[in-house]
Amino acid sequence: MSISQVLYILWRRFWIIALTFGFALGVALAVLQYVPGRYDAVATASIDPASINPVTESAGQATTVGLVQGNLIELVQSQRVALDVVKRLNLTAGPSAQAEYRNSPSFGRESIESWMAASILRNVNAGFQGGTNVLAIKYKSGDPSQAALVANAFLAATIDTSIAMKAAAGDQTARWFEPQLDELRKDLQAARTALQNYQSRTNVVAPTATGADAEGSALAAVTQDLAANRTLLTALQSRLTSVATDLANDPSDPDVQIINGLKEKIANLQVEIESVKNSIGTNNPKMVSAAANLVQMRKQLSDLTDKTKERLKERITTTQNQIATLEAAQAQAQKAMIAAQAQRDRLGDLQRDVVFKMEELNGRERAAAQARLQSKLTFADIAVLDKASAPIAPAFPKPFLVIPAAVAGGLVLGVLLALIAEATDRRVRFPADLRYATSAPVLGVIEASKGARGLGKGRRGGLLTAG
Repeated sequence: MSISQVLYILWRRFWIIALTFGFALGVALAVLQYVPGRYDAVATASIDPASINPVTESAGQATTVGLVQGNLIELVQSQRVALDVVKRLNLTAGPSAQAEYRNSPSFGRESIESWMAASILRNVNAGFQGGTNVLAIKYKSGDPSQAALVANAFLAATIDTSIAMKAAAGDQTARWFEPQLDELRKDLQAARTALQNYQSRTNVVAPTATGADAEGSALAAVTQDLAANRTLLTALQSRLTSVATDLANDPSDPDVQIINGLKEKIANLQVEIESVKNSIGTNNPKMVSAAANLVQMRKQLSDLTDKTKERLKERITTTQNQIATLEAAQAQAQKAMIAAQAQRDRLGDLQRDVVFKMEELNGRERAAAQARLQSKLTFADIAVLDKASAPIAPAFPKPFLVIPAAVAGGLVLGVLLALIAEATDRRVRFPADLRYATSAPVLGVIEASKGARGLGKGRRGGLLTAG
């Protein structure tokens, strides 16, 4: 179908377009005249989910902004906030509200407060302005003052409910901690009692800061004495083997000085005999006396040396016995230290258990204290930006919107109806219709005569006019 055909159809069906356009314009005028105005009041608030919590002294995560915004929108449109608004404004006190409630299907099924809350929720809308953290609460009403009043009440109720929910969560957490704290206190007291009983039973104390303890000191002393006696035994055995009787080897020996003196005298006497032996001869009475004196001193030295050996053997035996005693004492001290170490390990376990339970109790008490403070919190991350004011002009209907919409809608609907009417009625009633119905040329037109028009619908005559 060409444009000329469409224009021809519209020209032929112009009366449909005119009627539709007039009807749409009439509806628009009726709406403007008789439909009561609807006023929209908007109250706004700013949220700051990353603000510092005065109790925990921690900031919220920026990644939770979307979650916080969604929660606030649902909170504004919740039954709880709506009930709070109903109670704040006492919306159920009016006779008209009570009469409307009695005539509603909700009468006898729910309270008037719940019915009124559901009613006002249908007229409230909450959302965040694009790209901001500004919450806008819009309320629609036929009364501008009522719209502003309810919008502000919804904003105030939302803030108070948000605070109340935080406080309720903190109170619930605090009450949840109470039985746990009682159990932790019992566990701590049981751990302390177990530690005291073990210390009383074993008489064990914790090591000092320097790490010294009686068992370790005793073992160290025994080990030191054992090492000293073993060194002494080695020295005595070496002296006994080499028959060394020097003063430096054992200055405490009573015969050492005598032996050293005899050695010196024997050496001097031998020198003296050697010096005069050639001059006076060996048979000289003086030489004989000196030789006899030398023999006597050597015998005395030998007796003293034997006596020293016996004393060395006695000291070696005594030292060996002392070493055996010290070895037994060392083994006993090691056993005592091992037993004491096991007891101290057990003591350390009990002490660590006490410390662990104390730290756990302190941590839970701090968390419970924070929860109790949270339950008394009057801080909210919502700040009022603008309170709603009574709007001057209605949001609907507006002439500059209704009239252009009626004009455009009437024209479009009229065109559509004209095209539909043409599509459903394809009779040829004018010569021009033949041009679009067939490609054959028009040869002529049969017109009805004046006399034939009165014969009835079924009988018509006409004249054939040559084309």
